[in-house]
Parts: sequence; C-alpha cells; structure tokens
Amino acid sequence: MTRIASTLFLMSLVAACFAYWAYRQSRAVPDFYERARAAIPEDPQVVSQQLQRQVEQLQEDVQQKGGWRAEFSDDQINAWLVSALPNEFPRLLPPGVQEPRVAIEDGKILAAARYQKNHIDTIVSFEVKLKLTEQPNVLAVRLENLRAGALPLPISRFAKGISREAAKSNIEVLWDKESLDSGPVALVTVPSEHEKYVNAPVIIESLDLDSGVLSMSGHTGPDAYQAFQPRGPVYYLASLELVGYLGGAMIDRNSQSHSSTRSNSTN
Repeated sequence: MTRIASTLFLMSLVAACFAYWAYRQSRAVPDFYERARAAIPEDPQVVSQQLQRQVEQLQEDVQQKGGWRAEFSDDQINAWLVSALPNEFPRLLPPGVQEPRVAIEDGKILAAARYQKNHIDTIVSFEVKLKLTEQPNVLAVRLENLRAGALPLPISRFAKGISREAAKSNIEVLWDKESLDSGPVALVTVPSEHEKYVNAPVIIESLDLDSGVLSMSGHTGPDAYQAFQPRGPVYYLASLELVGYLGGAMIDRNSQSHSSTRSNSTN
C-alpha cells in the first residue's frame, strides 16, 4: 500500500508540475504583441481615418486602366483595430477575442489577440505568409506557429473554420492537401471583376511584407491577364490535390481550376 501511495503521490506531483508549467506557458505574451500595444498613437482615430482614405483611394485607382500601387503600415492597421473595429464591426471578432494587433516584418504578418473565456486567459498568436501564384489573383496564404501563449496548437484543425467563415463573404478557400500537416496553405482567389468596376480585370502583380509595411501593386484593363507576370516570391503547389470544406466535411478538389500552377513548391 505504501508503494502504491508513493506512486500515486509522485504521479499527482508530476501532473501538478505539468499543469503549472502549461499554465505559465499559456500566460506568455509575444514580444511583438507587447510592442504593438505600446505603439498605439494618442489619437488612433486620426491614423485609422488615414488608412480608410488610402483604402478608398486604392478602390478608385484599381478601376482606372493601367498600373496602380498601395501601401499600408501595421501602425495604421492597429489604429483601425483599436478605434474602428469595436464600434463599426462589433460582431466581427469571435466571442472571447479582444485587443487584436498585428506586426509586419521579415516577409510575414504576425497576428495576436487576447482570448478570455471561462477560466481561460491567454494570448493567441500566429504567423501569416502571403505569396502570389502563377495563376492571376490566386494568393497562397500560409499559416504557421499558432500558439496559446508559448504553447503550440495544431493549426490544421482550424482549416475547416477558416473556410466556413470565408464562405460567409462568398470567398472560396481551397487548401493545398500536402501542406495541411506541415503548415496549411490556403489558396484564396481575389475577384478580378465586379459589377461596380468601371474597368476590368483588376490583377495583383506584387505583394511585399517588410519593415512594418504591406505594399501591393497591379494592373487594370483588358490586357492585364496577358501581361500578368508575378513579381517577387511565387508559391508552387506541393501537389495537384486541393481540398475544400462543404457542409463541414472535407472534399477533394482537382486543381485544374488553377491549371497554370506547377506541382512543386518553394516556401
């Protein structure tokens, strides 16, 4: 009995130590998140309005024939998240999610938010890498390093939810099947034509994420498809198999709809 009691005590002690370690890990705060929160300007509404004016200008520019370019800083995006998101889009964030912030550096977007629900209080963070593909307006979005504090989470499990939320905005998201376990890559098609566009198609030719700035450029007009030549890093499919989610179930898709993408990858 003494040996059994000692074993149970040791197991309980190990479990308690692990629980404490996991708790401490879940309370870790990413450095970029702390910096982003500290960098909010005294009047974020003014900076947010600058961002909104730049978006409106981009909407005008892309409807004119010829080339266009736009830049948005992470400071502007964070100011919008602070001042505009809670008031104008109060239901955009899932329950329990608050204080989202982003940082743009080294070719990726770092995103994080505080999650508070029941007895859980942690900072959920992840990384996003954006690349063009050989198919006009098909963007490869790689998701990496999903964490609760410092604890890693299986990001592939979130693919279904991401597809479901995107579908609410009539955006189809397909996933490169071979990448689901290594760091899922979503293939997102940006509409090149719209009934409100004066000129079309609108084609994105470059995307760049560096030094706190997201910059993009492209071309508008009937020759945009023929002239399309992606500038910068390009993502090539790891396989010819794509998957989507319909009614909560995974379905295979043939990549013929993205037939100009090749069957190897550069990450």
